Amino acid sequence: MSGSNGDNAAGTHGARRLGELIKEFTQQSGVSGKLRAYQVIGEWENIVGDAIARNTEISRLENGTLYVRTANSTWRNELVFMKPAIMRKIREKYPDSGVEDIFFI
Repeated sequence: MSGSNGDNAAGTHGARRLGELIKEFTQQSGVSGKLRAYQVIGEWENIVGDAIARNTEISRLENGTLYVRTANSTWRNELVFMKPAIMRKIREKYPDSGVEDIFFI
């Protein structure tokens, strides 16, 4: 039985170390920031709400700018006015996302 416990402890330690290595790699390679930026895409509906999410589609994320396609020009104009509030939410919820701007198409 003690061998079994030792194996579990070694397995746990190995898993913890692997997690540390992955974290270190993602931070050093710049992947970590990109993953956080893509988290904003995955959480778009939670950030902007259901009505806006239904009338928008994230087109791409490029050089810190989130390109968002809107259902029509009325939505585009409205969202341009709402942009400071949306950016504030992104910065509050995902401060390390690297999303610096939103461009509505």
